[in-house]
Amino acid sequence: MEQLQFQLLQLFQLRRVRRVSLRRFSPGEPFFLQWHVTDRCNLACRHCYREAPKAELGLPDLRRVWENFLDFVGAVPHEKARVQLAGGEPMLSPHLFEVLNWAASAGLSARILSNGVLIDRQAAANLKAHRCGIVQLSLEGMAETHDSIRGPGAFAKVLNAAKLLREAGIQVTFAVTLTKASAAEVRGLLNLASKSADRIGFHRLVPCGSGKDLAAAMLSPAELRAAYDRIIRFKQGNPKLDVPLRDPLWKPFFRCVKTTPYADGCSVGFCGICVESDATVYACRRMPIPVGNALKTPLAELWESELMEGLRDRDRLKGRCGGCALRWRCGGCRAIAWALTNDPWAEDPQCFFRPSMMENLGWKALTLAAELDPGGGGG
Repeated sequence: MEQLQFQLLQLFQLRRVRRVSLRRFSPGEPFFLQWHVTDRCNLACRHCYREAPKAELGLPDLRRVWENFLDFVGAVPHEKARVQLAGGEPMLSPHLFEVLNWAASAGLSARILSNGVLIDRQAAANLKAHRCGIVQLSLEGMAETHDSIRGPGAFAKVLNAAKLLREAGIQVTFAVTLTKASAAEVRGLLNLASKSADRIGFHRLVPCGSGKDLAAAMLSPAELRAAYDRIIRFKQGNPKLDVPLRDPLWKPFFRCVKTTPYADGCSVGFCGICVESDATVYACRRMPIPVGNALKTPLAELWESELMEGLRDRDRLKGRCGGCALRWRCGGCRAIAWALTNDPWAEDPQCFFRPSMMENLGWKALTLAAELDPGGGGG
């Protein structure tokens, strides 16, 4: 067993490829702008990453941010870039439909991240008319759990929004924050999504913003792995439901991608950037370390900043993440590391990976290593 573990670790110890050619974008993922077009919200969820109210931009400044983004992604094929319009609640933005028009005119995919409460039949029709292709609806659990976080009746409103959006020809994604409460309802949520949505994604709770005191609601590493095991088993038996596995902790084993470590793992610094309602730029909205301001500095310049370069450098990771052979394929969740330690390079405290998993998942690991480095070399 020890010899097998050693051989697999050697295979996974990927050489760092030439950074300059890959520095701008991750070639394995679509690049996304998460743009908070408003800070206004009609709910007050306990775990929200928003905290103090932020200023909002008028239409002329929104346009300046948009032009900045277009300049930034000019080298990326448009099918490889998308815009995620968030808030607050984006349906409260007076400029939402103008921004959707800009995305459509540029040939970019656009989606909105909504709580669903304000989406009625007319709103769904308007979103379709402005070529919004996907609406992501937050779902915190089954009815009692969801309503305990988002308010009485919110669960029924989400399901109604999903129904109206799909009737209008818009795809629906359920986005679930994994907590001790929602993890116990994974099976029910998956069954619900198979009837009421096109896909469902699961995301770990990051205790920041209004939810900074909710660390006790986070899953332990063993609980997180058990939840993901249940999700994967359901996914295998229900191939029609799209259940993307985007957590960096699972990607090394269940998403054998391309030939570069930049194509996987934590998206921070590789395939996404966030612009807040006041034009503040973050590497990740759940890790509110300001990178700059989109009204003052080109995004391309911010992308190459010392902070972003540092966040991309997984050889700077500390603790178990720093010594892990999978750090360039995984990297852990930088936002969770920051939220719990105030250090974005700290180890991911929810990591459930252990070297002994190599034996249990040995065939997957060997397949992955061969796909990553088919010639046995690189660089």
